[in-house]
Amino acid sequence: MKIIIFIQTILSTTLLFADNGVSGKIFFNHRTDLGEDGYNAFNVKRAYLTFAHSANENMSYKVTYDMGKNESGSAHTAFLKVAMLKWKTSLGNITMGMQGMNMFKTMENTWGHRFIAKMPMDTYKFSASADVGIGFAKTFGNISTSTLITNGGGYKKTETDSHKKVSFHAVYGESKLNKNNGFNVGTSFSYEPYDQEIMGDFDGDPYTIMPEDSTMISVENTGVLGVFGGFSTKNFRGGLEYDKKGIKGKSSQIICAYGTYSINEKWSVLGRFDLYDEDTDFEGSSEQNIIAGIHYKAEKGFIIAPTFRMKTAEGGDAENSIVVNFQFKF
Repeated sequence: MKIIIFIQTILSTTLLFADNGVSGKIFFNHRTDLGEDGYNAFNVKRAYLTFAHSANENMSYKVTYDMGKNESGSAHTAFLKVAMLKWKTSLGNITMGMQGMNMFKTMENTWGHRFIAKMPMDTYKFSASADVGIGFAKTFGNISTSTLITNGGGYKKTETDSHKKVSFHAVYGESKLNKNNGFNVGTSFSYEPYDQEIMGDFDGDPYTIMPEDSTMISVENTGVLGVFGGFSTKNFRGGLEYDKKGIKGKSSQIICAYGTYSINEKWSVLGRFDLYDEDTDFEGSSEQNIIAGIHYKAEKGFIIAPTFRMKTAEGGDAENSIVVNFQFKF
C-alpha cells in the first residue's frame, strides 16, 4: 500500500510540476540466493522523487524524497532526504538544509552504479549519505573542496546531543568520471565528538575517586579518513579507495576496487571487490564482497544489470546470489 501511495505521489507531482525540474529514479531487482535457504524475491530497493528549481542565477533549491527501509523494519517508508538551498557567492557555494554528504560523492561517480550497490562508506556505516547542516564548496583551479557541518546522525535520525560533525572532501582532477574522461585523486575526512558514559570508582585517573554507582560523561570522538583515485577513458572507468574509521577504541577499514568496461553504447561489463575489516585488532572480523555483472542500457532511462554476488566472511563459507538489477529514470 505504501508503494502505491508513493508511486501516486510521484505521478501526481510529475504532472503538477512537469516544467519545473521534476525527476525520479526507481531501483528494482530480483534476487536469488544460491544457498540452501533458496531465497527468491522481487524487491523495490529505492525510489527517489526530486524537485529542483533555480530562483535566479545565484539561488537554487532542491527537494528529494527517498523510499527505503527504516530501522523499525518497514520495507517501504518515504523519507525526506534532501531539502536544501544553494547560494552561489563570489567566495564559493553555500548550501543550507538537509543535503547529500560530501564523504564519498566523487567515488560514487567513479563507480557509477548506485542502483546495483551503494558505496562502501555507505554500506559499512562509515558515513551517512545525507544529513542536516550547512556547507561551503570552492574550487581552486583543478582542486575542488567541500566542507560540511552537520548533526552527524544522518537524514533518518534526529539530533540527540550538542555535538556536530565536520566533514571535508578534496579532489584533484575530474570529479565526474561517469560523465567525463580524465583522472582524479583525493581525500575525505570527518570528525564527530560524542558523549561516553563512564561508570565505576574513577574516571581513568587513579587519583580521581568516584562513588561506585556514579557516572560521568567523557567526550570522545569518531574519525573517518578516506583516500581514493580513479580514471576514465573512452572504454574503461575504474577506481580504488581506502577508508579507515576509529570509534570507541575500535579501528575498522575498507579496501575497495571497481571498474567498468564499455563494449559499445549499450553493453558494459563491471566488477567490484570490497574487503571490509570491522576490527583490525582481531582476526576473524573481516569479510570479502565481490560483484560481477553486465550493464545493459535497454532504453533511455531504463537499465538492466544482471550480477553475480559473493560474500565470504573470514573463516566461513561463501554466500552466493544472483541479482538482476533494474533502474527506471525519468
